[in-house]
Amino acid sequence: MALEMETRTDGDLTIVGLTGELDIYTVADFRHVLDEVDPGRGTVVFDLTHVTLLDSSGLGALVHALNQSRRSGGRIGIVCPEARLARVFSITGLDDAFVFGDDLDHLRAALAAPPAIPPDRRL
Repeated sequence: MALEMETRTDGDLTIVGLTGELDIYTVADFRHVLDEVDPGRGTVVFDLTHVTLLDSSGLGALVHALNQSRRSGGRIGIVCPEARLARVFSITGLDDAFVFGDDLDHLRAALAAPPAIPPDRRL
């Protein structure tokens, strides 16, 4: 299955909505979008609401975006209402690395809190 991506701005957030599978077959396209979005500027939100599969390649790309963002003082938020996807982050120990919300409103509230992991810690 393909990965569809839509980028939009909502206030101070750049939101990248993803639909489909973020895996080894689609991660190159995702990385191209990352280059355009520039996770180092402000807060970038990845909306995984409609993601049906997330493999280690997709996780690696998200961690790359997180590290790039932290070096520049930005933040990464993830909208992830699906328990099975949230479990992937938990199993890999990344549940404290990103800021999560079940929807955009909950994510905004979570982003208002200080980061759980210091910004200078590389993952």
